[in-house]
Amino acid sequence: MASLISLRSLVPSLSLFLFSFLGFSSEAEKLYKRYCANCHHPNRIGKTAPPLIPQFLRKKEADYLKKIIREGLPATGMPAFNFLSDKEIDHLIAYMKKPVGELSFDFEDVKRSYTPIGKKTKTLPLKNPKNLTVFVDKGVGKIWLIEGLALIDSFPFKNVHGGVKFSIDGSRFYVPARDGWVVVYSVKEGRPTAKVRACVYLRNIALSSEGNTLIVSCVLPSMLLITDKDLKPIKTIPLKGRPSAIYEINRKNSFVLTFRDKPLVAFLKGDKLIYKKTDEILEDFFIDPFERYIVGSSRQGSKLVVYDIDSLTKVYEKRIQALPHLFSSAFWYNKGRFFFATRHINSSQVSIWEMYNWKLVTQVNVEGKGFFVRTNPAIPYLWTDSGDSFYTFIDKRTLRVEKFALEGRVTHVEFSADGKYAYASVIGKEGKLLIYDALNLKVLKSFNAKYPAGKYNFLMKSRKYYPYLLGREVFMEKCWGCHHQEKTAFGPSFRWIALNRTKDLIVSQVLNPEKTAEYLGYTRSVMPKIELSTYELEAILAFMEGLKDSKLAKLSR
Repeated sequence: MASLISLRSLVPSLSLFLFSFLGFSSEAEKLYKRYCANCHHPNRIGKTAPPLIPQFLRKKEADYLKKIIREGLPATGMPAFNFLSDKEIDHLIAYMKKPVGELSFDFEDVKRSYTPIGKKTKTLPLKNPKNLTVFVDKGVGKIWLIEGLALIDSFPFKNVHGGVKFSIDGSRFYVPARDGWVVVYSVKEGRPTAKVRACVYLRNIALSSEGNTLIVSCVLPSMLLITDKDLKPIKTIPLKGRPSAIYEINRKNSFVLTFRDKPLVAFLKGDKLIYKKTDEILEDFFIDPFERYIVGSSRQGSKLVVYDIDSLTKVYEKRIQALPHLFSSAFWYNKGRFFFATRHINSSQVSIWEMYNWKLVTQVNVEGKGFFVRTNPAIPYLWTDSGDSFYTFIDKRTLRVEKFALEGRVTHVEFSADGKYAYASVIGKEGKLLIYDALNLKVLKSFNAKYPAGKYNFLMKSRKYYPYLLGREVFMEKCWGCHHQEKTAFGPSFRWIALNRTKDLIVSQVLNPEKTAEYLGYTRSVMPKIELSTYELEAILAFMEGLKDSKLAKLSR
């Protein structure tokens, strides 16, 4: 098969040819081919950027499209075409909204695209796979593997979009591309082992809690692809709308997705999809760290909404000035409360929210119109990018704001799992990946990069470990005075407790230390009763469970 798109999907090319042949806006077609085709595909079906066809643009107003063409989109690859005249922009928009015929990419196309990759295996110089960070250089289409200060491997893969997913044991990871391709890399074998094209335009991917099933959410065609852990296609499921994202629900061994054009939430269990209605369309969303709520953003009035994930009852909503970019959110714990912070699209605001009591705490002006908020339990600050020559830090305890100036435009930042290093992207004529000491802000290493983009650390990007990360913060605030992670202090280490006590006994010790001491045969209890909320207790238990893993325990010292 010469092309991964079936003969039916060549109709767009034929349609474009016929429109040109009949004299339809030849000037517009020339403008498109000159300025748009390289990223959006000559046939407008999307490449490194979204499709520009009626199915994708039907709800986009002309003024909205004009603004994007003229001003570009911050923190993306979309530049500003401010040198084009109003007439030229109008021609382009009319051209994009002309029909291109039927678009088809079905399960047979997916199966034909599956490609084993026969590269030679090698042993990576990797000390701790749970501290692995995957770095994307979009400019040259390359994926780098980083541990600490060292680049330990690389392989080519273009158009990355939607976030890297790691298997829970750290033995492999999956990288999706906007044009529908997904590749799997085996950490054990030191090489990519297979790839598959799921669709024409991909939204994101999610991996089941046990790591045996990958789900790909697709915009064109609107569907889900189910594969096994090796990316072998199992089934496609058509969708009732355009998916905004899909995420795994670890406690239920299922998945949830929302739609950008329909007020629906869908739950996937096995290969069965169940739809439920919501009050509004959820443009973007995340699942809270304990998987009890869906936190979404809605363009209808520009607001943040919270739904109970089991009943889909709305428990909170708040209208705000600019739409939250929830995919970029960061979570933390302080003084008995859990928080998240998020950027807002095309805004210099960062909003701080309390979870579970659900309220807006404050909004902070960080000046630059960035895209991401990041932190780590070992870091006292939220790092926010600016799209300019500085980062803004927000103290997680006091919410005090500080600026940190750099040379060059800075964007996405991520931390190593142990919190020692901050990996920062500097974009521009001389792109760089900078590795900072995350506390004293000294540059420890610099690597040239054409267009440095996302960084994905195993621990920081594995949703199953979000309660573990928050539990580390609860532990430091409530428990560290008497217990240490791996060494005996006034009381036994948390690792010893996790390895030698049942979960029920640990809960009993926390809730009723006097009775538990009597049950264990002690004459008295030296542990005071500590008042913990349901979520604090769940976080502590998740932290203890993680400490059973020696690789994770080393990262929490």
